[in-house]
Amino acid sequence: MTDPDERPRDIREPLLLGALLVVAVALRVPALEVSGHVGDVIVVSRWAERMADAGPLSFYRDGGGSIYPALLYLYWPLGAAFNGDELGLAIKALAIPFDVAVGLLLYGMTARAAGWLAGLGAAALYLLNPAVVLAGPVWGQIDAAGTLALLAALLAAARGRPGLAAGLAVVAGMVKPQFGLVLIPVLVIGALEWRRSRNLEPLAWALAGAITGYAIVASPLLLDPITHVQNVAHANSIRTEASVHAPNMWALAFGYEAPDTGFGGIGLALMGAGLLVSQLPLRHGRDLQTLLAVGTFVIFSSYFLPTRVHERYLFPAMAVLAPLAAVSRPVLAGYLALAAGFTLSLLYALVDTTPFTLPQEWEEVLLSPITVPALSLLMIAAAVTLVVQLVAGAGSRLAGAGPESDGRAAEDRRST
Repeated sequence: MTDPDERPRDIREPLLLGALLVVAVALRVPALEVSGHVGDVIVVSRWAERMADAGPLSFYRDGGGSIYPALLYLYWPLGAAFNGDELGLAIKALAIPFDVAVGLLLYGMTARAAGWLAGLGAAALYLLNPAVVLAGPVWGQIDAAGTLALLAALLAAARGRPGLAAGLAVVAGMVKPQFGLVLIPVLVIGALEWRRSRNLEPLAWALAGAITGYAIVASPLLLDPITHVQNVAHANSIRTEASVHAPNMWALAFGYEAPDTGFGGIGLALMGAGLLVSQLPLRHGRDLQTLLAVGTFVIFSSYFLPTRVHERYLFPAMAVLAPLAAVSRPVLAGYLALAAGFTLSLLYALVDTTPFTLPQEWEEVLLSPITVPALSLLMIAAAVTLVVQLVAGAGSRLAGAGPESDGRAAEDRRST
């Protein structure tokens, strides 16, 4: 029989989750009508129409240069079904189901480790985050698709599924290249296991999963790895600013308009060092808390350290940090500060480079000379604070979530 004390919780859990999802969608539908990054929507509309006209086999053969090959399958049916403004609206609307999917994944993974209220908190931090709404339904990009794969890769790694984790990590990278850096901790876990026990199986599964993930996405497009790498390199060479509207260390030093001449190599070296140091926690744990912390460090390394970083590269951190913020007040404080800075940085980019408008007095404040250094200091301080908290073990309520704890939970259920 169900414990009477459990009945109110059983009723409130689905009701509150359903209400949260309804509110999240209700916030996003009107946002579709807001003029966001028109240029991005136009480019994506051309990809969608090209896929609809010629199909996947001809896209790259005839000169298609999209560095988001996994998204082409989502744009393809839209290009066949819509035209003009309707196509642009449909492209923007794609962010909504992926946002909902990320919210549900955050709820499920956090509730399993720390209880349903923590799960609701994690989902709410993402779904009600103004930066997430701005970057998706307003802007016209679906970074949520890559974030979903990235987050699922970290969860699979925490549950001891290296093949699945690596495949999802590669898919995340095929949505947006820098999201694929989450493959690094998956491979490091396999390498550490090989070193510890001479068991090559986890690393082999990870490599096989990575290859399979790439093949599933790229084969129907006839996209070989060399061509994909060349496309990514070309895209990275188009904008040569030290910071492309990302309020990081380079924006603090030079602002948004200065070229990165003489500093590009330094930025790459710093990112490489950051990615290397980010893996150190894996020597001591591979549970959900550790994987989410390492995932956060990887995202920070690719956002705050190299040059030529765009403003939206921080997007996955809004999801990866949410479970940790939901169970730790210090992490929550850092998360809210980071989210506030991220929101302002997206508004700055939209106002500065697109037809997006705010009330004139707001724009004057947002575009004032002090904004970029102030935003950079805020976000760097928030990131450093979060790193310190996570290294110190904040979010430990998630520490037991992993293959070993799953096994213990199953044993407990059998014993009862």
